[in-house]
Amino acid sequence: MKLSFLQFEFNLEFIEPAIVSANPLFVLRGMLGKNLRSMCCISKQSVCGECLYSKNCVYSYIFETVLPSDNPVLPGRNKGCHPYSLSVKSRERKNPITEYSFVLTLFGKSVEYLPYIYAAFVRAGNDGIFKSRTQFRIKSVVSGGRNILIDENRLDMEVAPQSWKSAEESKLSRHEILVELNSPLRFKFGGKYGTDFSAQDFMGCLYRRAKTLCSLYGDLSEEDSQRYVPSESLEITDRKIKWIDFNHYSARQKNSMELGGSVGNFKITGSFSDFELSLLELNTIAGAGKNTNFGLGQIDYCSK
Repeated sequence: MKLSFLQFEFNLEFIEPAIVSANPLFVLRGMLGKNLRSMCCISKQSVCGECLYSKNCVYSYIFETVLPSDNPVLPGRNKGCHPYSLSVKSRERKNPITEYSFVLTLFGKSVEYLPYIYAAFVRAGNDGIFKSRTQFRIKSVVSGGRNILIDENRLDMEVAPQSWKSAEESKLSRHEILVELNSPLRFKFGGKYGTDFSAQDFMGCLYRRAKTLCSLYGDLSEEDSQRYVPSESLEITDRKIKWIDFNHYSARQKNSMELGGSVGNFKITGSFSDFELSLLELNTIAGAGKNTNFGLGQIDYCSK
């Protein structure tokens, strides 16, 4: 399995102190979709899957990710996981705020669409966000350790993509790995959501995320798509996690969504292959589980 990606840290500066009335990532994601659609949509149809232009539309590719129902990646589903994820580096909560930073991770060819995404966030800043409609400007966009924002109208796109490649199966080595769930991890196991997942459930979640991303935006061989079964020796210990819920109102769908998941930390002990360790690596970059485009599924890990 292979996947190319680039991460961009957006640093925002508010014109005046902003009262945070909702999760900033949720708001910014919504503004991204609204502005991409207004910038890119030609036909103005309500359903992208029925649109003549959807295969070549930046909005459809980034925000709707329409798939044919007979697709081999997610059979029976007409939408795939999006080619981006959102995350934050700092979890410090202040209110009001004068600055805000977040990380946008783009996968595969979606890196080429960064100028559209940047323009959508510029529009969001001009419109203002939160209930107060506080305006902001984009102070910098950092990638590869440097600011690629030349001026408010230009980005330096000469940034080499990074790449992840799954490790080959190898002899097992014993580890005790501490996993931090920094934002709600949301995935189904046994047909339900919850906090009582097993080590095998968790590793299966990481594998499905890697498999889907590589199928849609990277490289996945037939062998890769069939080869993984989590080791039975893996076990979760020191489980210190809880379930929290976020409510999100979708203005486009005109309904409320519950986006809950597990936060906290736990340890996985047992014998890991290099392949399994590489799955952990990718999911710290891309996010794990569902709704990573809302900032969910941010994980970190360290091995003893």
